[in-house]
Amino acid sequence: MTRGEEHVKSWTEEQIRKIRPWSVVYLYSGGKDSSLALLLTRDLVKKLSKEMKFGVYMLYVCIPGNTHPLNAFAASAVMKWHEEKYGFKPIFAAAPKVFQEYMSKYGLQRGKGRWCYTEFKEKAFREHERRLPRPILEINGMSPRDSKNREEMIDAEFQLVNTKSGMSFYAWHPLFSLNISDEEKLKVLESHEEFRPVVTLYKVFGDSLNCVVCPYKSPSKMVKHHGVEDLAVLYYFTKQYLRSDKWKKYFSRLLNVPLVYFFEGVDREGEDD
Repeated sequence: MTRGEEHVKSWTEEQIRKIRPWSVVYLYSGGKDSSLALLLTRDLVKKLSKEMKFGVYMLYVCIPGNTHPLNAFAASAVMKWHEEKYGFKPIFAAAPKVFQEYMSKYGLQRGKGRWCYTEFKEKAFREHERRLPRPILEINGMSPRDSKNREEMIDAEFQLVNTKSGMSFYAWHPLFSLNISDEEKLKVLESHEEFRPVVTLYKVFGDSLNCVVCPYKSPSKMVKHHGVEDLAVLYYFTKQYLRSDKWKKYFSRLLNVPLVYFFEGVDREGEDD
């Protein structure tokens, strides 16, 4: 370990000691970013949990109608491994609603306060965290580099977050200053056998599949997924229920035609985890 790495580790440990959490919660999606955040922090968290006597949890949220079962299997395998080796307790959650109902009512949104996050993710996070002893330290795989929206949200590696519902928690973004490519992230994860299910999803589908339909997912990702399993049914649904011509055109790429068609004029707009 270099002197710089020792300093970073020491500074991080100091921040956690200041927070004095009773609960540490990993927001785990089965994607490369949340997996890398877990890998980079798990040894320090395990060490401090024994010393400071706080509980450590891995919270996974399945979105009915949008999370692919293979993502649930990959995430579960990683969570179970960390339960056995690290003592981190898995929590599996799902919203009591279906993605397609909201999609047909509101279309697809980008930016702050989009329903796909607030209704299916954030409410589940807060519901389960309310049951845990506080203060809570939440660990996620987000970084300012992900999108303009996250650049506005995230201004430090450690933050105190006050929600609209009146609940407060500390957020740790361990990838805040990490400047490596998606390919490099997967290479790091690939060297650890416990993350093989996650890496396999990216190799086969080009995506974690936590959300099959995402307004931030580029056509190139959808195309790679479609090359593995036919997604034409998404086009039939959107054609019937989405009012936006923009999104109808977007999903029209998923017709059952030769793959060479999809790679003509593919853009790379707004990639996300």
